Amino acid sequence: MKLKETLSGTAEAVENVEPDEKAAKKSARKIKRVAIVGGGETRRKAPFKNKSWEIWAFSSRRDRYPRVDRWFEIHAMKDLRQQLAKRKPGRRSFRNYMRFMRRLKCPVYMQKVHPKIRTSVKFPKDELVAEFGRIFTSTASYLLALAIKEGYQEIGLWGVNPKGKDYARQRPAIRYLLGLARQRGIRLRLPKGFSIRVPKKPKVVKTKVLYAYDWRSRHAWWRKRLRKKHRKRARRK
Repeated sequence: MKLKETLSGTAEAVENVEPDEKAAKKSARKIKRVAIVGGGETRRKAPFKNKSWEIWAFSSRRDRYPRVDRWFEIHAMKDLRQQLAKRKPGRRSFRNYMRFMRRLKCPVYMQKVHPKIRTSVKFPKDELVAEFGRIFTSTASYLLALAIKEGYQEIGLWGVNPKGKDYARQRPAIRYLLGLARQRGIRLRLPKGFSIRVPKKPKVVKTKVLYAYDWRSRHAWWRKRLRKKHRKRARRK
């Protein structure tokens, strides 16, 4: 603390703030922002150039990302291999996708540490289920819960817009978590055309199977197409 003379001639106490203290105060005022980026059309509008946003991304699309801080691939490896067995326009093959993840320098969140992906870390599924319940029906829902749990003050969704019959099961959990985030005072950033209305009073949802983790269950709806395919092969034999 030091004194300075005012225009009136009186002495006024002035706080002597050291540079490190100034930096600490500035850091304390910094808002934690995270952009959750999927493979949908609005992914290109994510704030890649704005360094105040962390970028959390997931998708097997054959895209280039200007910047990624965390990557997420939470499917079991056998499930993922089967999902990517058939080539689709714009999608990576399983082999190409694994090569892509091996080259990432950021943390890669997976069901368990993968020996060939040196930056892989175990995704904290159990902690999220303990806090939010068995509600998870998509990768985006897991990431929303993780962002809430880690104390982010602003959450944005780009490339995530589950609309249509194929994605109907994903919507309730995302709707609930967005409502919960807003209820807790978290600012939401949603792109134009986002199809889910954020509720003021979110209602808890539940699912029989946890997305990605319960892939062996007969209720694993995201594997419906593969099960039909396997049944057809079995009948041919």
